[in-house]
Amino acid sequence: MTLPQAQAAVEDLQQAHRELLRVVDSLAEADWERAVPYGEWTVKDLVAHAIGDMSPSGPGLIRAGVLTREFITERSQNFDVRARNEAMVDERRRFTRDDLRQLLFESNDAFIDAALRLGEEHLPVLAYPVPMGPDYELRVEDWLWRGYHARQHADDIRRALELDYRPEALTFIPEIELRMRAQQRAHDGLLRAAYSVADDAWGEQSGDVPGWTYHDILAHLSSNEARRRTRLLSAIVDADRAELASINDVDAWNEQRVSERRDWPVRGLVDELLLGWHEICRALTHFRPEHLRAPVVLGAGRTITATEFLERMAGHTGRHAGQLVPGARARRYAPK
Repeated sequence: MTLPQAQAAVEDLQQAHRELLRVVDSLAEADWERAVPYGEWTVKDLVAHAIGDMSPSGPGLIRAGVLTREFITERSQNFDVRARNEAMVDERRRFTRDDLRQLLFESNDAFIDAALRLGEEHLPVLAYPVPMGPDYELRVEDWLWRGYHARQHADDIRRALELDYRPEALTFIPEIELRMRAQQRAHDGLLRAAYSVADDAWGEQSGDVPGWTYHDILAHLSSNEARRRTRLLSAIVDADRAELASINDVDAWNEQRVSERRDWPVRGLVDELLLGWHEICRALTHFRPEHLRAPVVLGAGRTITATEFLERMAGHTGRHAGQLVPGARARRYAPK
């Protein structure tokens, strides 16, 4: 008998996938070549990525009996998903738009078949923890809830149609490049968490952040990117003292920015988050080795090196991403 949480996850995936297909089917021929903010892919590349590897994925590994706690920990720490994604997209650049549309239509078939074959004997594995970063943990059961991926990329395509974005190659000094995997992993994990939150959960109070809803947490994260960029740049140039004083009154600044965004749609917060992260990456291209040892100004006149600040950035993002997890669709359908 199909597990109820697997059935619910499949229905969520099918709904999100149908919406993604509707967005793809609405594209004009020229739209496929539009650039997707804020990277180097076109819409065609993004569709090639959204197809995935068409495998049973997590449910297949569970049913094969090869998914262990050690495997999960090793994969979480060492697997470079960016390299795999780039290779897959590059391989599919020779495909026609019709080829990609057909593959996208079939992309979840093996996954769904495997998920619906999970039974009670698999419940212990579904409860295994999946470390995503400091204070951010999922369970293997969350792997069944793959609808977030379709929702995220449907929005990416909409954003590509709305904005006249021109890609730019961003290059970093080796010392920054070494730290970008952790930064990008934290950013991607946050997007996963945001697109996993149930539609009716955004207005609920967070148990982890008293006084804030899940919407408030995302509003804090989206507005905070501008503050992080200002602080980073203070290691390169003398920042405006009034501006630093404003952002370093942390509690007042947080409350004002969150309050200003309480009526924003979630999509608007994600738009701000993505643009803010892109501007941070652009700022990091200006860093030279000596800047990493320069002071970044914090509240109350405190300073830390730019290197320390970068390390804190990923932790801050991961911690707040973890605070969104209780609002996820998966938690709505967890067995009692």
